[in-house]
Amino acid sequence: MNNKFVKTLIIINGIIIPIFVIILLTDYIKTKINRDDFDSSDIEYSSQDEKLLELKETIRYSSIQKIPNSEYFLVAKYLVFDNKPSYGDYDLIIPYTVPDNTINILFLDKNYNVVRKLLKKDCSIKKMFISKAYLSKEKNQETLKFLSFYIAKEDTTGEGKINDYDQHYIYVSDLNGENLTKVTDREINQYQWISEGTELLLQFEEKDNNGNENLRYGIYNIQKKSMTIPESID
Repeated sequence: MNNKFVKTLIIINGIIIPIFVIILLTDYIKTKINRDDFDSSDIEYSSQDEKLLELKETIRYSSIQKIPNSEYFLVAKYLVFDNKPSYGDYDLIIPYTVPDNTINILFLDKNYNVVRKLLKKDCSIKKMFISKAYLSKEKNQETLKFLSFYIAKEDTTGEGKINDYDQHYIYVSDLNGENLTKVTDREINQYQWISEGTELLLQFEEKDNNGNENLRYGIYNIQKKSMTIPESID
């Protein structure tokens, strides 16, 4: 009796187990086919960057500001991004504030006509500094002859665009935006106007033969377009 029962179980298992294996294998094959169909969809990307959501850039302009000791006015051209929280419009505030993501500066004459742009091609302007512009006395403002800016004209990060993250350098120009000149290729920590607004005192770091960073200073004469570096005790 027991032998007959065992044989029956063996026969039943011999039938059921293969059927069960076939069902599992069929289900796996269907799943694999569906996944492959999804992965090979009709959507094609020409580059990895296109897979990322592109931010919509909107151009805006700041309020108009009078340049001290001049008949000219300034207006900043800047970008606003859709996904960036907005707490009100940014503005250009003399003597040293420009809106975030400023890409150019427009110069207007006394009749409010746009006469030129600071940059021929929109780039990145992180900061400006107008010497003694915050002083109300006309005697002090009469010494103002030049404007200065932190500008990036090249994509130094390899992102494919020029923005705040690229290396910015100091530039100077006349009060009407003409004669824009790069002061130095050095990375400057900070600077200030000296000599009645005709020279810049630059602070930077310079490596010695041992690779140590030493604090150094340079004096840039705007009219001569030359820089002298005082002797250091390091």
